[in-house]
Amino acid sequence: MVSADDLDAALRTVERLRLGFPVLSDPGGVLLRAYQHWDERQGFGQAGTFIMRPDRSVVFYEDDAERFYRRPRTARLLEVARAL
Repeated sequence: MVSADDLDAALRTVERLRLGFPVLSDPGGVLLRAYQHWDERQGFGQAGTFIMRPDRSVVFYEDDAERFYRRPRTARLLEVARAL
């Protein structure tokens, strides 16, 4: 998971949600810009879900837009990831 939050906020998210995986901090939006998911005018990252191969090619993408509460179903993400 990549967060556009600073490192402290990303760590709080990991603790609050008890995530069992690392969260990368990208407050400058370097990764989000690379995948055209940064709003330059507003200066913040847009929500989206990506699954990528090690070569950085995207095999799954869902634009979550401003629906931060709405993410793809876990079963669907696992299905895609297991097929890699």
